[in-house]
Amino acid sequence: MIAPGELTVHTAADATGRTRITDLRQRYPQRVTTALHTDAEFPRAAVLCVQSPSGGTFSDDDLHTAVRCTPGTHLHLTSQAATQVFAGSGPGARHRIEFTVDAGAVLEYLPKTIIPQSDSMFTQTLDVDVEDGGVYIGWDAIAAGRIAHGERFRYAAIDNSFTVRSQGRVLARDRQRITGAHTLDGDYLATLLVVTPGATPGPALAAVRAALDEHPEISSGAGELPERTGIFARIIARRAPELNRVRLALHAAARRSVLEQPIARSA
Repeated sequence: MIAPGELTVHTAADATGRTRITDLRQRYPQRVTTALHTDAEFPRAAVLCVQSPSGGTFSDDDLHTAVRCTPGTHLHLTSQAATQVFAGSGPGARHRIEFTVDAGAVLEYLPKTIIPQSDSMFTQTLDVDVEDGGVYIGWDAIAAGRIAHGERFRYAAIDNSFTVRSQGRVLARDRQRITGAHTLDGDYLATLLVVTPGATPGPALAAVRAALDEHPEISSGAGELPERTGIFARIIARRAPELNRVRLALHAAARRSVLEQPIARSA
């Protein structure tokens, strides 16, 4: 029996090297599109878009997303639109995310911004386990609320955390908990996480810092993960256009520094 809110995705490479979805389980309110091969830079990568027919996340939602990328596959997971978090009488919306990236696999996770509405609560936990030789590029962003509606930092609480593992061993943990009493000097808080066990993080860190230097309008910083297993960057932006520009720049910089360009291959 598939639990409500469950999304499970497993990948495998076919004879041409294209990434295919071999196991897909989904239940309302999580739905995904058909896997597409529309990435001009990496045409054998599968692009999968998560959709929410409910229009947002409610206070009694308990979502669970699990993805396994096997050797030789490349999955780009995104979302259709920003995630609206609604208030209610429940305990608060929750989203548990578990990613496993095998050696020789690539997982990119770039969902749209989370927008918590007035009095809402949202908890998100990300657990990513990457083998030596695997690559994970992830992004998440949280807005101060529905700013145009006068709801800046009117939500009850946001609890957002990640754990980085390799072969099951914990390498890094991070947690952000923000309430209306602890506001930020900006309307958007975002994190870029690049995990590359077995590879030196120097090139990725240099590329990301260079990209951040080109966006002085935002507050930011970047550094290495423990045991040189990757990098992360934290960004505070004041406006959505600034956030979108830096997201595109950082994603491009991370890709250039940690992903090998595919060799041309006939279908």
